[in-house]
Amino acid sequence: MEVKIESTTENKLLDRKEIEAFIYFAGATPNRKEIKQTICGKIGADPDLVVLRLVKNEFGLRRAQISCHAYPSADALRKNEPRFILKREGMISEEEAKKEVEKKAKAKAAKKISEKKK
Repeated sequence: MEVKIESTTENKLLDRKEIEAFIYFAGATPNRKEIKQTICGKIGADPDLVVLRLVKNEFGLRRAQISCHAYPSADALRKNEPRFILKREGMISEEEAKKEVEKKAKAKAAKKISEKKK
């Protein structure tokens, strides 16, 4: 599998690198773990701090478009990435994701109640 980095953007506001790349492969499309390992090897990042945002296979070609974010710390990653991405990447469990959704729903309901009282 070969990786060609198209662009790397430093997003200082969100404290991350945004990488756009293409991977070229023979045979079946590689799984997300293999793709992540290959890209991390190319950019020199820790695989635990990289999140694949997009893996788009191109019909009839042996390549896929990749979009990923690389963070300097786990705190920055958890703060900026949506929960469904963290869940898909295996960084949070199903139970954790459900608890956070419930917590947000309760906060939203409390906000609505306080707005009605005004």
